[in-house]
Amino acid sequence: MLKKWANSLTAPCPLCGCSARLAQFCTSCHDNILSQQQYPYRCPHCLLALPNHSPCPNCHNHRLSLQRIYHLFDYVPPLDSLVLRFKNAKQPHLANNFAHLFAEQLTQHHHNAITTDSLLIPIPSSRLQLQKRNYNPAGIFAKALAKKLQCDVDLTILRRHESAYLQKSLHRHDRFLHSSQLYYAQRRLPIDRVILVDDILTTGSTLESAARALMSAGVKQVDAIVIARSAKPF
Repeated sequence: MLKKWANSLTAPCPLCGCSARLAQFCTSCHDNILSQQQYPYRCPHCLLALPNHSPCPNCHNHRLSLQRIYHLFDYVPPLDSLVLRFKNAKQPHLANNFAHLFAEQLTQHHHNAITTDSLLIPIPSSRLQLQKRNYNPAGIFAKALAKKLQCDVDLTILRRHESAYLQKSLHRHDRFLHSSQLYYAQRRLPIDRVILVDDILTTGSTLESAARALMSAGVKQVDAIVIARSAKPF
């Protein structure tokens, strides 16, 4: 009865404003977002959308240590504004919309990607960004996704060196150079696999640094989940 009542609740679709189920996208936006998953030319390793079957310009010089990356959509209009609202406009509730859609996509197309014994580890925000937002977008999303998929999340093991160089304006090569020791694991974690969680995949330098930190702590395989993937090479 309670579940049926909850499913009857509606709210504006966060993308177009039409009526939708609570914490979900409307049917039209739902289908449009998931249609990006069918784009025929994409790097199988970093998920960059390519014009054809040509080699990936990103992976040519910096092949990521991640075994597998999953994303919800490309960082293009109007979806990019949705991510920015989630990150910078104090709309953390959008994590529930992303988690609901991501869980559906994983269940349909990657049903073994996350199981009940999977461990999600979000990328930590810098102290400055935490003070600015009062929440970590990757952490909020990881918790929403873990709740939806009934798996575990660890918010404490991965830490960020606060003296780290700000990377937003850097070219991809420089990002990798400056991010080589951006994160560290504060304890040993001798397990087979973890899944990093972040909001946007741009160059991959953030995920690469976090993956190396976790592998140094004993993790054998690191995968990643991101809400959006940058649509252009850096």
